[in-house]
Amino acid sequence: MKLNAKNQSLGVLRSLLLLVLIIFGVWILDERGLLAVVLEGDKSQISTVIGCLWIISSIYWLYLSKIISDERNSFENMEFKNKKLLVSRFFNSLEKNEDKDVLINAFESEFEKKISYGVVASDVALKLGLLGTIIGFILMLKPIADLNSTSPEDLKMALSSMSSGMAVALYTTLTGLIVSTLLRIQFHFSATWIISLLNDLAFYTENNFE
Repeated sequence: MKLNAKNQSLGVLRSLLLLVLIIFGVWILDERGLLAVVLEGDKSQISTVIGCLWIISSIYWLYLSKIISDERNSFENMEFKNKKLLVSRFFNSLEKNEDKDVLINAFESEFEKKISYGVVASDVALKLGLLGTIIGFILMLKPIADLNSTSPEDLKMALSSMSSGMAVALYTTLTGLIVSTLLRIQFHFSATWIISLLNDLAFYTENNFE
């Protein structure tokens, strides 16, 4: 059940390809000036925080992809020397006649915990976007509450402040939705790779261990 060397890092390469496509999309937005418009228009800086959250989460996602790739390679090459890998511990426990169903459930739970960090990050990004929406509406309504006269100058200043508040609401919502969706897609890829590995483990143990 050996792999060709060129296939051993396929999972990591897929992750890098997806990340490159995302970065390329961000670069196109930046070239067209849309990224600068969002960052400059968001006076609350929440869009920047959401962007930083995506960067940190994507670094973790790449790290998780490397772990999944190592687990897959260890299983398909039947090499269990690295005791830090869950697959190694799984097969070492099987050799001690521990229950294979319990071990598979433990394996699944461990990776569910790792995936959950990405799901939480996606949810936080969406919630930050909604928080920015609320802050934007507050900023938009504040000039009306502070308006003491209906002179053209005061109305002009009030409308300017209202448009600034609306920009915060819209830009933070947009950034939160985009980052939340991207993180969902990224960690969905990881989840499918883990499910594939679990299915292969279950099939292998069912046919080779009584």
